[in-house]
Amino acid sequence: MSFEEVAILAVVAVTLALILIRPRGVSEAWIATGGALLMLAVSPLTLGDLPDVLSETGDVLLFLTGMMALTILVEHAGVFAHLAEFTARLARGNGRLLFCNVFLLGAIVTALLSLDVTVIMLTPIIYLVAKRRGLDPLPFMFACTFVANTASLVLPVSNLTNLLVYHDLDIAFSRFAAVMWWPNLAAAVVNLLVFLILFRKRLPRRFSVVSADPLPPTGWWFTAAALVLTGTLAGLIGLGLTGRPLAPAALGGAAVLLVIGLIGGKVVLPRLIGEFSWQVLLFVVGMFLVVRGVESGLLDGWNLPVPGSPGGALIYGSVVSAIGSNIVNNVPMTLLMMSLFPRVEGATQEAFAYGTLVGANIGPTLTTYGSLATMLWLTVVRRRGITITTRDYLTVSLLTMPPVLIAATVALWLSL
Repeated sequence: MSFEEVAILAVVAVTLALILIRPRGVSEAWIATGGALLMLAVSPLTLGDLPDVLSETGDVLLFLTGMMALTILVEHAGVFAHLAEFTARLARGNGRLLFCNVFLLGAIVTALLSLDVTVIMLTPIIYLVAKRRGLDPLPFMFACTFVANTASLVLPVSNLTNLLVYHDLDIAFSRFAAVMWWPNLAAAVVNLLVFLILFRKRLPRRFSVVSADPLPPTGWWFTAAALVLTGTLAGLIGLGLTGRPLAPAALGGAAVLLVIGLIGGKVVLPRLIGEFSWQVLLFVVGMFLVVRGVESGLLDGWNLPVPGSPGGALIYGSVVSAIGSNIVNNVPMTLLMMSLFPRVEGATQEAFAYGTLVGANIGPTLTTYGSLATMLWLTVVRRRGITITTRDYLTVSLLTMPPVLIAATVALWLSL
């Protein structure tokens, strides 16, 4: 192994270790940025590659920008508080039923709108449910991020990884849904059962249906925010079903509501900018540069053999993509696995592709940086004063990810 290859591996190892440890609470974004700068120094990667990385991540960055801005505005208008109240009333005071409802709602939103929308919009709603009733928010917060990842297999629009494979292999929409329905159901159900066991002592048997805290008023600002949010979600569904980028709907909705709020005196721009999680965008670009350095310096012409049978290819795709997603993040790992698709054909290629998605969607729940959705979730919960350490997260993920991944892989094998 050459000095360059050793240096690249060292940069990756140090970057990932620091993201896990977060010494003195340093943000993952700054650590990823530091890793990217080091990668520029030790790998064939140059600043000339930055435009390509920005082009690859452009739609994701714009989508996240629009959704995060829209979420802040909608939350200030009180829409989430009223949605939280409605969600709580549906559970009729039953704590476990409320937890199950969170999973069901998260699975539906993820299927139709994508996992990123789930963590950005569902997390603040459920946090308000717990806060207004004095419930322990931690089990409900974990439910939001895990269901977003584990229930993101069912439709091409549910996850960016799905869209990448869906377009690359030109899979029929109906075929994709028919195959992935059962793995998606198995993953969500097993995840829910594991969580009900893990959090059995922290979930209340009963809670007060009616909160003592007053709800925000429902004036014109509330109505405008609710209408814009509904229109944005409809736009996301339409764009997703037609295979188009989601950024225009997210940015359009945020821009419309921002203008309405500024004209009506409901939005203070410096406050909005201060609440915006810019570091998430920095993390995405930094990690993509780290991965690009690995690709250019280590993986160019990589020659991993793929099993020739559908069953072997399915398991191989699931396991390898799950492991890799916790090293370089699930989106870059999916792109790397896609480079192997041409090496097999027919039923074996199909099994390999679907297995890759099972590993890339469920596997990254093991670490806090494996999935962008988990990173977004951490940003949302930290903004609300909830501290979740790497140790806290791993205590849950190490007991959850393996059985969920196994259940989904077995269900996929049966489905095919």
